[in-house]
Amino acid sequence: MKHRSCLTNILESLEAWTKALDEGYGIDLIYLDYRKAFDTVPHARLIEKLKSLGTSGKLLDWIANFLHLRKMRVRVRISFSEWVEVLSGVPQGCVLGPLLFLLFVNDLPDWISSNIRMFADDTKIWCIIKETDDGLMLQSDLENLVKW
Repeated sequence: MKHRSCLTNILESLEAWTKALDEGYGIDLIYLDYRKAFDTVPHARLIEKLKSLGTSGKLLDWIANFLHLRKMRVRVRISFSEWVEVLSGVPQGCVLGPLLFLLFVNDLPDWISSNIRMFADDTKIWCIIKETDDGLMLQSDLENLVKW
């Protein structure tokens, strides 16, 4: 978001948490870092997500071709493993990776009822605990994340 930063994200979160604590409430909080999980997203699912966001034509074909038929192998000293086809994630260090990641997780807040703040691959989800059952909403959000 324009004029927002990692610092803005944490300050807004801290302000909400401090207010809740000052009012005598508790907070259940979960930190998520799913960047590594993005490495496991199958290319086909990523392409389908891009289609659902309205990406089509030559741009979609270009991205699909960028991901298609990628191979990798591992080197340990002077030995190499066999080449294997890569069916998920995007190449490390590529310019397209962060953009594809953000497009992929863009709808995550739609699945969450609790408070949420996202910045890059870090996400904070929290619930202010005013009553005994308030923590159940956070559990429901976690279950929704699994479905997502």
